[in-house]
Amino acid sequence: MAETAREDWPWTVAEFEDWHARQPDRWEFVFGAPKMMAPATMRHSVIKRNLARLLDRQLEGGPCEVLVDGPQIRTEEISAIPDLVVTCSPLDFSTPVIAEPAIIIEVMSPSSEADDHGLKMLAYRRIPSLRHDLVVAQHEPLIVVHSRAGDLWHERFVAEGSIALEGPPLRLELSGVYASTDLVA
Repeated sequence: MAETAREDWPWTVAEFEDWHARQPDRWEFVFGAPKMMAPATMRHSVIKRNLARLLDRQLEGGPCEVLVDGPQIRTEEISAIPDLVVTCSPLDFSTPVIAEPAIIIEVMSPSSEADDHGLKMLAYRRIPSLRHDLVVAQHEPLIVVHSRAGDLWHERFVAEGSIALEGPPLRLELSGVYASTDLVA
């Protein structure tokens, strides 16, 4: 969502956090620019729900948790609210910030697509605990998987079948991710 710069807008993540606390709407801060979060489409909401269910079933009983639509990821460059976050660290109920995400999942929206594939992804990659960053399309069955292997990141595009992830070990069937949408036959 394009926003016009305003005189009272913050210029740093710290300024943004103070500013955002006074706003009635939800915003993210990406490399010096506040961006209002747009309402989700029905398809976006269903895909996010499906992902949460799939992840929750597989993580049940283990040390990892899946959190939906609320936990913040904060770095020096961004204050973001991904669609889903998996963390294997104990939850700190005194803050909305997840300091050690293992997996971040963004369901693309037309207003956030460039940031999800660009600036936010760059900031996410600087988080030492992050193993995977998934960008999920909502206009077709497609998941772009970014995975860390040592100091390198690898990208793969998955349009059918399943995705296997390690750290924590998970398997996501695309048919389950897109279930109950108009994208599966």
